[in-house]
Amino acid sequence: MLFLGIDLGTQGTRGIVCDERGKVFAQGTCNFGSLNTSCKEGQYEQAPIMWWNAVKQVITECMDTLLQTGRKPSQIRAITIDGTSGTIVLLDKEKRPLRDALLYNDMRAAAQAEKIHRYAGELEKKMGYLFNASFALPKVLWIKEEEPYVYEKARHMVHQSDYIVGMLTGEYGVTDYSNALKSGFDLKEEEWPKLLDVLGLDRTIFPSVIPPGQGIGTITKRAAVEFGLSTDTVVAAGATDGYVSAISTGAVRRGDWASVIGTTMVLKGVTEKLLCDAGGSSYSHKLPSGDWMFGGASNIGGRCLNDSFDKEQFEMWNRGVMDVIPTKVISYPLHGRGERFPFLDPEAKAFVLGDISDPQIHYAALMEGVAYAERFALEHMQHCGAAVGNEIYTTGGACSSSEWLQIRASVLDRVLKVPEHTGAAIGCAILAASASCYGSLTEAAGHMVSYRKIIEPVHRLTAAYDQLYQRAFQAYKERYRVTVR
Repeated sequence: MLFLGIDLGTQGTRGIVCDERGKVFAQGTCNFGSLNTSCKEGQYEQAPIMWWNAVKQVITECMDTLLQTGRKPSQIRAITIDGTSGTIVLLDKEKRPLRDALLYNDMRAAAQAEKIHRYAGELEKKMGYLFNASFALPKVLWIKEEEPYVYEKARHMVHQSDYIVGMLTGEYGVTDYSNALKSGFDLKEEEWPKLLDVLGLDRTIFPSVIPPGQGIGTITKRAAVEFGLSTDTVVAAGATDGYVSAISTGAVRRGDWASVIGTTMVLKGVTEKLLCDAGGSSYSHKLPSGDWMFGGASNIGGRCLNDSFDKEQFEMWNRGVMDVIPTKVISYPLHGRGERFPFLDPEAKAFVLGDISDPQIHYAALMEGVAYAERFALEHMQHCGAAVGNEIYTTGGACSSSEWLQIRASVLDRVLKVPEHTGAAIGCAILAASASCYGSLTEAAGHMVSYRKIIEPVHRLTAAYDQLYQRAFQAYKERYRVTVR
């Protein structure tokens, strides 16, 4: 039995086909032709039909590869799709987009977010987040107030992945826990709040909400014919890209934590109770089990290496890292201005304490700076009431450097586990299998996730890094709006 996961990102689409043991049989990718259809500064839009065309190409590529392995597309039992968190589009009665979608990073709805914030105190307190312009609900309100001629024709408000689900099944009125969070859905009571009425929004355009992995419907005959799939193939509810990326690491049990370090850092862990962050930098998604996925996304990450070094030279600098650590340099290597996790500070800027004139030391110090930030984030999660185990499941571009993994394990004083296959697409495939093959997400991940690297802390480094981290934390408190422990 096979499962197809489809990842809809900012720049393109990726698909992956695997079996119930996590063995990958086919993959496909397609970059978007246009990353932004808006000409206005600070606004980010995309045409939903571009998403669909990319998805069609990816599915076709996956099916062609699958046939070459001697397997048939009709063996695919379930499909799940993820999308970027906070991206929305309004559809008319014919299920056609009324305008291009507003992307997650479109911040035009700042005034609407502030308006919602004035009325949403109870919901924000309950859910442990603060509405901001990146959320989906302020975007819907912006369209209502600034483009009433569009809003009046709206019959469906859909998220990025919902649109593809609709194109595959004809069902546009269902979404998942994860996508619904930034649209204002009350995950604790599992209902759309009265806040929608207070804002004058038509609640009939908002979708029904189900757990990720639960079936929405089977694919249409047209889609079955086009891709060679069975008409019995189920399309299950997906989630946001960060949610399924965490699932792909196998971090699905209470106390498990996934640290995804690519361009930026995403940290998510499983908690029994819904936790709240007084500083507003973290929030919780809901898992199908009823447990919660707590965490946030930082602006710090692997991008700092690209800012200072040529990517082609990374391998050379990696070879010299172990000879110069610990560097004793303290830094917070932000790209640009502002931080969103594990603290909120729109004016935060990068800093460096120490001599980085030697490029080898500079390179290693950047790795250490990200590792200190990762430890700070994990300690912040503990400060909020979360339990953090001795193992951290990790993925992202930073895992391509064994030296960086060793630094991180030693700074955190924890074991790092790197999965064989990672990314949002494989996370979607695990979700697809969780309800259609296995009895739970935990069971699916247990069978489908394997690990290619397990990195232990280096004991000669842990004590030194503990002292350096304490210096780093003191520097954070002096420079940023950090909640003092």
